[in-house]
Amino acid sequence: MRLGIKGLTFLLLLVLLVLCSNVSVSDARTGKHWRQKKVPSTSLMRRKVKGKNGNSQKQYSKGNQNPYQPTPSTSPNAPVSPSESPVQGRGYQGPSPTMPPPSSGSGHTLPSPPLLLPPQPPAAPIQNTVFNVIDFGARGDGVTDDTQAFEAAWAAACKVEASTVVVPSELEFVVGPISFSGPYCKPNILFQLDGTILAQTSTRVWGSGLLQWLEFTKLTGIAIQGSGVINGRGQEWWTYSNPNDDDDDEEYNVGLEKMPQMKPTALRFYGSSNVSVTGITIVNSSQCHLKFDSCQGVMVHNLTISSPENSPNTDGIHLQNSKEVSIHHTNLACGKSLIKLN
Repeated sequence: MRLGIKGLTFLLLLVLLVLCSNVSVSDARTGKHWRQKKVPSTSLMRRKVKGKNGNSQKQYSKGNQNPYQPTPSTSPNAPVSPSESPVQGRGYQGPSPTMPPPSSGSGHTLPSPPLLLPPQPPAAPIQNTVFNVIDFGARGDGVTDDTQAFEAAWAAACKVEASTVVVPSELEFVVGPISFSGPYCKPNILFQLDGTILAQTSTRVWGSGLLQWLEFTKLTGIAIQGSGVINGRGQEWWTYSNPNDDDDDEEYNVGLEKMPQMKPTALRFYGSSNVSVTGITIVNSSQCHLKFDSCQGVMVHNLTISSPENSPNTDGIHLQNSKEVSIHHTNLACGKSLIKLN
């Protein structure tokens, strides 16, 4: 009877062991499935990151798989790295897909398309800064009146800063009274004189008389330079005498009867600054050859002035109400004063 009770007791224990074993296995499986559906908490993710960086992550045996590690995919098209980490709030995310470079079909990568630049505006036309009097109709034959051509060339140059008016060499230009004037001209104009300018001798153009022949007025940065000549042809005035004077009857020239008593200065600058006269020659002015009136910053050098010794009132240079004037290396030979200060 005891043996029967012992055997029955042993049998009951064996049954209990079997039942306990089945319950443990079922709980483990149930926990596994529950963990896969639950989003990992912040604390679990932090512990995992810390374990990965500090080599303190719990090691799982072959029979105990990490419940937070996704099951490797068996598809060859979507490999999943076992080291990928879940993202908080979004569950596990695999590596971002990488687009392969475009291929031409022959194993070579297609070149990148050229970078399209915005269209550039058309280049501004180059502004002409040289104005030759020949291009404006001057003949330069020593006979034709070229006054209008000189005026037109100056009007064009006046609109352009640092422009140049060219009087070409080996030509003689007959010019009447003319004023190269501002004050609306651009600064720093160069008058390049290499030819010869002849004064007009027609009594019609002088009227009752003028004080100047060539005048540059109210300009800033005006320069006259070159190897040319300004010829005032003053002998047309010097030989003039009053026909009412009996003592001069033999010297009176009927052809010059109407020449005015008032004689013009050959070259005059008025109300201008930074004036330069270099290299040119002024000859036979009817009166004064070169005059600066109310100018500031005047430079005169390598200048030649010449007229006959007996020519009346043919001063070389007049300075009137002007300041900061420098005159050097000049050759002056005229009928009266070489340099006169007023």
